[in-house]
Amino acid sequence: MTEDIPTTNPAKSEPKYRKKLNEEQVAVLNLLYTFRFASSEHIAKYQEKPNSKHIQKRLKILEDQGLIAKRYDKSYKLKGKPAAYYLLPKGARALVDVGDRDENEPINIKRIYKDKDVSEGFIQHSLNILGVYLALSALHGNKLDFFTKSDLKYEQFEFYPQPLPDAHVRVNAKDDDKNFFLDIFEDSQPFFVLIRRIKKYLEYAGSGDWPEEPLPTILIIVENKSVHKRLRKRIAKELRDSYEEVSFATARLEYLLDPEYKGKVWFPIDEDGDDPEEPITPAILTKLP
Repeated sequence: MTEDIPTTNPAKSEPKYRKKLNEEQVAVLNLLYTFRFASSEHIAKYQEKPNSKHIQKRLKILEDQGLIAKRYDKSYKLKGKPAAYYLLPKGARALVDVGDRDENEPINIKRIYKDKDVSEGFIQHSLNILGVYLALSALHGNKLDFFTKSDLKYEQFEFYPQPLPDAHVRVNAKDDDKNFFLDIFEDSQPFFVLIRRIKKYLEYAGSGDWPEEPLPTILIIVENKSVHKRLRKRIAKELRDSYEEVSFATARLEYLLDPEYKGKVWFPIDEDGDDPEEPITPAILTKLP
Protein backbone atom coordinates (compact mmCIF):
# COMPACT_ATOMS: atom_id res chain seq x y z
CA MET A 1 0.00 0.00 0.00
CA THR A 2 2.82 2.38 0.81
CA GLU A 3 4.30 2.10 -2.69
CA ASP A 4 1.35 4.13 -4.02
CA ILE A 5 2.37 7.17 -1.95
CA PRO A 6 4.28 9.63 -4.18
CA THR A 7 7.81 10.52 -3.22
CA THR A 8 8.63 14.02 -1.98
CA ASN A 9 10.43 16.37 -4.40
CA PRO A 10 10.48 13.90 -7.32
CA ALA A 11 12.41 16.40 -9.46
CA LYS A 12 15.31 16.52 -7.01
CA SER A 13 18.28 14.47 -8.14
CA GLU A 14 19.32 11.65 -5.82
CA PRO A 15 22.63 9.86 -5.35
CA LYS A 16 23.29 7.16 -7.94
CA TYR A 17 23.89 4.64 -5.17
CA ARG A 18 23.01 4.26 -1.54
CA LYS A 19 24.66 2.07 1.02
CA LYS A 20 22.57 0.15 3.50
CA LEU A 21 21.60 2.36 6.43
CA ASN A 22 23.83 1.87 9.44
CA GLU A 23 22.65 1.74 13.05
CA GLU A 24 23.29 5.43 13.73
CA GLN A 25 21.35 6.49 10.63
CA VAL A 26 18.42 4.27 11.57
CA ALA A 27 18.56 5.74 15.09
CA VAL A 28 18.29 9.26 13.64
CA LEU A 29 15.26 8.30 11.56
CA ASN A 30 13.60 6.66 14.56
CA LEU A 31 14.32 9.74 16.70
CA LEU A 32 12.70 12.02 14.11
CA TYR A 33 9.69 9.73 13.84
CA THR A 34 9.23 9.68 17.62
CA PHE A 35 9.76 13.40 18.31
CA ARG A 36 8.88 14.85 14.87
CA PHE A 37 11.67 17.47 14.93
CA ALA A 38 15.26 17.68 16.17
CA SER A 39 18.25 19.98 15.82
CA SER A 40 21.75 18.72 15.07
CA GLU A 41 22.64 19.57 18.69
CA HIS A 42 19.85 17.33 19.94
CA ILE A 43 20.95 14.48 17.68
CA ALA A 44 24.59 14.87 18.75
CA LYS A 45 23.56 14.68 22.39
CA TYR A 46 21.32 11.70 21.72
CA GLN A 47 24.20 9.85 20.05
CA GLU A 48 26.67 11.03 22.70
CA LYS A 49 28.85 12.96 20.26
CA PRO A 50 31.07 15.81 21.52
CA ASN A 51 29.55 18.38 19.12
CA SER A 52 27.16 18.74 16.20
CA LYS A 53 29.71 19.32 13.40
CA HIS A 54 30.22 15.63 12.69
CA ILE A 55 26.48 15.04 12.97
CA GLN A 56 25.71 17.75 10.41
CA LYS A 57 27.77 15.92 7.79
CA ARG A 58 25.83 12.74 8.44
CA LEU A 59 22.52 14.60 8.31
CA LYS A 60 23.54 16.04 4.94
CA ILE A 61 23.92 12.49 3.62
CA LEU A 62 20.42 11.61 4.79
CA GLU A 63 19.13 14.85 3.21
CA ASP A 64 20.81 14.06 -0.10
CA GLN A 65 19.18 10.65 -0.08
CA GLY A 66 15.74 12.23 0.39
CA LEU A 67 15.18 10.58 3.77
CA ILE A 68 15.01 13.76 5.87
CA ALA A 69 14.58 17.49 5.33
CA LYS A 70 15.07 20.60 7.45
CA ARG A 71 13.19 23.76 8.27
CA TYR A 72 15.56 26.70 8.00
CA ASP A 73 15.21 30.17 6.52
CA LYS A 74 16.42 33.74 7.03
CA SER A 75 14.28 34.18 10.14
CA TYR A 76 16.08 31.27 11.78
CA LYS A 77 19.44 32.87 11.08
CA LEU A 78 18.37 36.26 12.43
CA LYS A 79 17.08 34.67 15.64
CA GLY A 80 20.06 32.37 16.03
CA LYS A 81 17.82 29.31 15.77
CA PRO A 82 19.27 26.00 14.59
CA ALA A 83 17.78 24.12 11.66
CA ALA A 84 14.97 21.75 12.62
CA TYR A 85 15.22 18.36 10.90
CA TYR A 86 12.23 16.16 10.18
CA LEU A 87 11.48 12.83 8.54
CA LEU A 88 10.31 12.56 4.94
CA PRO A 89 7.96 9.82 3.65
CA LYS A 90 10.91 8.08 2.00
CA GLY A 91 12.68 8.04 5.37
CA ALA A 92 9.59 6.55 6.99
CA ARG A 93 9.47 3.83 4.34
CA ALA A 94 13.14 3.15 5.00
CA LEU A 95 12.23 2.47 8.65
CA VAL A 96 9.54 0.07 7.47
CA ASP A 97 12.10 -1.70 5.30
CA VAL A 98 14.50 -2.04 8.22
CA GLY A 99 11.75 -4.03 9.95
CA ASP A 100 12.51 -3.17 13.59
CA ARG A 101 9.00 -1.87 14.32
CA ASP A 102 6.33 -3.81 16.19
CA GLU A 103 3.67 -4.99 13.72
CA ASN A 104 1.00 -3.64 16.09
CA GLU A 105 2.61 -0.20 16.00
CA PRO A 106 3.23 0.45 12.30
CA ILE A 107 4.82 3.60 10.91
CA ASN A 108 2.18 6.20 10.05
CA ILE A 109 3.58 7.45 6.76
CA LYS A 110 0.57 9.62 5.89
CA ARG A 111 1.17 11.71 9.02
CA ILE A 112 4.71 12.41 7.83
CA TYR A 113 3.38 14.49 4.92
CA LYS A 114 2.04 17.12 7.33
CA ASP A 115 5.39 17.85 8.99
CA LYS A 116 6.66 20.13 6.23
CA ASP A 117 3.72 22.49 6.80
CA VAL A 118 3.37 22.56 10.60
CA SER A 119 3.63 25.85 12.51
CA GLU A 120 6.78 27.21 14.11
CA GLY A 121 5.03 26.80 17.45
CA PHE A 122 4.56 23.09 16.82
CA ILE A 123 8.22 22.72 15.87
CA GLN A 124 9.39 24.50 19.03
CA HIS A 125 7.07 22.39 21.14
CA SER A 126 8.50 19.21 19.59
CA LEU A 127 12.05 20.43 20.21
CA ASN A 128 11.17 21.17 23.84
CA ILE A 129 9.79 17.67 24.34
CA LEU A 130 12.97 16.19 22.89
CA GLY A 131 15.09 18.49 25.05
CA VAL A 132 13.27 17.33 28.18
CA TYR A 133 13.69 13.69 27.15
CA LEU A 134 17.45 14.17 26.67
CA ALA A 135 17.74 15.82 30.10
CA LEU A 136 15.85 13.01 31.81
CA SER A 137 17.74 10.37 29.87
CA ALA A 138 21.10 11.85 30.88
CA LEU A 139 20.05 11.65 34.53
CA HIS A 140 18.18 8.34 34.67
CA GLY A 141 19.93 6.41 31.88
CA ASN A 142 18.48 3.01 30.99
CA LYS A 143 16.03 3.26 33.89
CA LEU A 144 13.99 5.72 31.81
CA ASP A 145 11.19 4.91 29.36
CA PHE A 146 9.76 7.84 27.42
CA PHE A 147 6.73 7.36 25.18
CA THR A 148 5.56 10.25 22.98
CA LYS A 149 2.27 10.68 21.13
CA SER A 150 3.88 8.92 18.16
CA ASP A 151 4.24 5.83 20.37
CA LEU A 152 0.76 6.00 21.90
CA LYS A 153 -1.51 6.67 18.89
CA TYR A 154 -2.58 3.06 18.49
CA GLU A 155 -5.79 1.19 19.31
CA GLN A 156 -4.21 -0.79 22.14
CA PHE A 157 -3.53 2.47 23.99
CA GLU A 158 -7.05 3.91 23.85
CA PHE A 159 -7.23 3.85 27.66
CA TYR A 160 -4.83 6.83 27.83
CA PRO A 161 -6.29 10.28 28.61
CA GLN A 162 -7.50 12.26 25.61
CA PRO A 163 -6.00 14.38 24.26
CA LEU A 164 -2.84 12.38 24.77
CA PRO A 165 -0.15 13.79 27.08
CA ASP A 166 3.06 14.97 25.44
CA ALA A 167 4.71 11.92 26.97
CA HIS A 168 4.24 8.98 29.29
CA VAL A 169 7.41 8.82 31.39
CA ARG A 170 8.39 5.75 33.38
CA VAL A 171 11.38 5.55 35.71
CA ASN A 172 12.50 2.35 37.36
CA ALA A 173 12.84 3.15 41.06
CA LYS A 174 14.30 0.90 43.76
CA ASP A 175 11.00 -0.64 44.81
CA ASP A 176 8.80 -0.17 41.76
CA ASP A 177 8.36 1.69 38.49
CA LYS A 178 7.11 5.27 38.81
CA ASN A 179 4.83 6.55 36.06
CA PHE A 180 4.13 10.10 34.94
CA PHE A 181 2.06 11.96 32.35
CA LEU A 182 4.06 14.94 31.10
CA ASP A 183 2.85 18.09 29.34
CA ILE A 184 4.78 21.20 28.29
CA PHE A 185 3.10 24.59 27.88
CA GLU A 186 5.00 27.40 26.18
CA ASP A 187 4.25 31.06 26.86
CA SER A 188 2.34 31.20 23.57
CA GLN A 189 -0.39 29.04 25.11
CA PRO A 190 -3.25 30.94 26.79
CA PHE A 191 -3.60 30.23 30.51
CA PHE A 192 -7.09 28.78 30.06
CA VAL A 193 -5.55 25.99 27.96
CA LEU A 194 -3.48 24.90 30.96
CA ILE A 195 -6.51 24.94 33.23
CA ARG A 196 -8.58 22.99 30.73
CA ARG A 197 -5.83 20.37 30.68
CA ILE A 198 -5.82 20.14 34.49
CA LYS A 199 -9.60 19.65 34.50
CA LYS A 200 -9.31 16.95 31.84
CA TYR A 201 -6.83 15.03 33.98
CA LEU A 202 -9.14 15.24 36.99
CA GLU A 203 -12.06 14.00 34.88
CA TYR A 204 -9.88 11.17 33.63
CA ALA A 205 -8.95 10.23 37.19
CA GLY A 206 -12.64 9.94 38.02
CA SER A 207 -13.33 7.78 34.96
CA GLY A 208 -11.20 4.91 36.23
CA ASP A 209 -9.88 4.23 32.72
CA TRP A 210 -6.26 3.89 33.80
CA PRO A 211 -5.75 0.13 34.28
CA GLU A 212 -3.42 0.33 37.29
CA GLU A 213 -3.17 1.97 40.67
CA PRO A 214 -2.14 4.64 41.32
CA LEU A 215 -2.77 7.03 38.46
CA PRO A 216 0.54 8.39 37.11
CA THR A 217 1.69 11.68 38.62
CA ILE A 218 0.87 14.61 36.32
CA LEU A 219 3.93 16.69 35.39
CA ILE A 220 3.25 20.19 34.07
CA ILE A 221 6.15 22.20 32.63
CA VAL A 222 5.83 25.92 31.89
CA GLU A 223 8.21 28.65 30.76
CA ASN A 224 7.20 31.72 32.72
CA LYS A 225 7.87 32.22 36.44
CA SER A 226 4.65 34.14 37.06
CA VAL A 227 2.63 31.54 35.11
CA HIS A 228 4.24 28.83 37.23
CA LYS A 229 3.15 30.54 40.45
CA ARG A 230 -0.35 31.23 39.16
CA LEU A 231 -0.72 27.68 37.87
CA ARG A 232 0.20 26.13 41.21
CA LYS A 233 -2.49 28.14 42.98
CA ARG A 234 -5.06 27.04 40.43
CA ILE A 235 -4.08 23.36 40.62
CA ALA A 236 -4.53 23.45 44.41
CA LYS A 237 -8.00 24.96 43.96
CA GLU A 238 -9.02 22.40 41.34
CA LEU A 239 -7.88 19.58 43.63
CA ARG A 240 -9.99 20.97 46.50
CA ASP A 241 -13.01 21.27 44.26
CA SER A 242 -12.72 17.85 42.63
CA TYR A 243 -11.97 15.54 45.57
CA GLU A 244 -9.98 13.32 43.20
CA GLU A 245 -6.76 11.82 44.50
CA VAL A 246 -4.33 12.95 41.83
CA SER A 247 -0.66 13.83 42.27
CA PHE A 248 0.64 16.88 40.41
CA ALA A 249 4.11 18.36 40.13
CA THR A 250 5.28 21.41 38.21
CA ALA A 251 8.60 22.66 36.84
CA ARG A 252 10.11 25.46 34.78
CA LEU A 253 11.32 24.53 31.32
CA GLU A 254 14.55 26.52 31.57
CA TYR A 255 15.70 24.43 34.53
CA LEU A 256 15.10 21.17 32.70
CA LEU A 257 16.98 22.39 29.61
CA ASP A 258 19.87 23.72 31.68
CA PRO A 259 23.08 21.80 30.75
CA GLU A 260 23.71 21.47 34.49
CA TYR A 261 20.32 19.83 35.11
CA LYS A 262 20.56 17.57 38.16
CA GLY A 263 16.93 16.60 38.52
CA LYS A 264 15.78 18.59 41.56
CA VAL A 265 13.39 20.90 39.73
CA TRP A 266 10.01 19.25 40.37
CA PHE A 267 7.65 20.94 42.83
CA PRO A 268 4.82 18.71 44.11
CA ILE A 269 1.48 20.39 44.72
CA ASP A 270 -1.56 19.28 46.71
CA GLU A 271 -4.93 20.80 47.64
CA ASP A 272 -3.38 22.84 50.46
CA GLY A 273 -1.27 24.82 48.01
CA ASP A 274 2.03 26.54 48.74
CA ASP A 275 2.83 27.99 52.16
CA PRO A 276 5.13 31.05 51.84
CA GLU A 277 6.43 30.41 55.35
CA GLU A 278 7.39 26.82 54.52
CA PRO A 279 8.76 26.77 50.94
CA ILE A 280 8.54 23.44 49.15
CA THR A 281 11.85 21.75 48.42
CA PRO A 282 12.10 20.63 44.79
CA ALA A 283 12.67 16.93 44.18
CA ILE A 284 13.81 14.53 41.49
CA LEU A 285 11.17 12.43 39.71
CA THR A 286 11.70 9.31 41.79
CA LYS A 287 11.17 11.26 45.02
CA LEU A 288 7.79 12.71 44.04
CA PRO A 289 4.69 11.40 45.85
